[in-house]
Amino acid sequence: MISLINYFNKEDKYILFVYFYLFIMPWNFFKWQMGVLTVILFIWWLVKFRTQIKNRMIELIEFKPLTILILFIIYSYISVLWSDSIEDGYDHVDKFHKYYIFIIFPLFFSLKPEEAFNGIKLLIISFGLYAIFSLMIFAGLLTIESTNSDENNPKGIMAYAIMSVYMAIGSILSFFIVKFAKNNITRNIFVLIGLLCFLALFVNKSRTAQLAFILTIFVLFIIYFRKNIFKIKNFLVSMIVLFIVTFSSFLLLKGSEKLDRYIAAYQETKEAIVENKFDGSFSLRLYFNIVGLKVIKEEPIFGSGPEDNVEKLAEYQKSDPNYTYPKIFTSYHSQHMDLLTRYGIVGYMLVIVSAIYLVFSLRRYKESYYLALSFFLVVFFSSFANVMLIKKPFNYIYISIFVLFSVIAYTKNRKVNIE
Repeated sequence: MISLINYFNKEDKYILFVYFYLFIMPWNFFKWQMGVLTVILFIWWLVKFRTQIKNRMIELIEFKPLTILILFIIYSYISVLWSDSIEDGYDHVDKFHKYYIFIIFPLFFSLKPEEAFNGIKLLIISFGLYAIFSLMIFAGLLTIESTNSDENNPKGIMAYAIMSVYMAIGSILSFFIVKFAKNNITRNIFVLIGLLCFLALFVNKSRTAQLAFILTIFVLFIIYFRKNIFKIKNFLVSMIVLFIVTFSSFLLLKGSEKLDRYIAAYQETKEAIVENKFDGSFSLRLYFNIVGLKVIKEEPIFGSGPEDNVEKLAEYQKSDPNYTYPKIFTSYHSQHMDLLTRYGIVGYMLVIVSAIYLVFSLRRYKESYYLALSFFLVVFFSSFANVMLIKKPFNYIYISIFVLFSVIAYTKNRKVNIE
């Protein structure tokens, strides 16, 4: 306890605020939370580092993954120009992107690699605490009436589509922190977090996050053992771990009475294919993707523009005699489809290439490489049936983690090049 107090007394108060900012981000307690805290972060950074900012701007241009991401942010605002309603298009882009630069600049220009890595770990610890919160609701110890969260839907204060992705990320990233940990305290803490996140993931409703978790593990095994994947030992280890994870997931789904959601998805898919009927959560997502492909064909390169893309989705639903669902949706329920219809191939590739380039730039540093790879794989797979980058606060978490890994990659690669 004394050592902890001494740490807080000695540590730079700006860095402590950054840690607090990242730690509280997944919870989003108040509507004003991100806005107020981001403005404080940005102003504090401006004041503290005002003499260094101009000279360090070149670093941003030198680090291509972050430059590409910033190009996407700029492009998203430019795309408003080919929207039918510039005002509506601008409102959408600004709603989700207005704080990005105010997050990117302070984090990238002020943190050291070890501080950035601490920030990543704090986010995972925050996910772990959310897992405890969710499991307490599942156990009947808490009920959140304002969000209709109870034993059957232990999502807590966040939508289950968001918090379940937290759990998938927390579980897998904890594994790699444990694998590379150099002390038992860190190892024990993240073993616990990994298990808690795993349990919370499969007692909640999000099939998308659960499948993303399984698919990510499968891809990670292939990449991890890529040179010797067909050696008997490696192959058996991979199959045993995948079996344990899958079987444990099955037992948790059955025990929490969530398995019927997968059975329903199968029935909905069957009806969609055989009867051209779209009446359930899963089959509607299939329908939105079919419509999305038609919308992409109209404006493949630059997209339909912000909000025009979802207006076209609504028009298709209204005019399609096969669409009998009583509600008209204005979301494709797929981040991939949303990006392609909204910003076209250009916007989509800027997002995808920035992430791939960042992971590639970390390839020399195993721990950071596998952490980043795991994070982006979970987001990639989750985004097939959720609009993760336009769900608050996950969009801010995505940007923050992107920048934290950028700090690690840029600083370490620069040091290697100098040497």
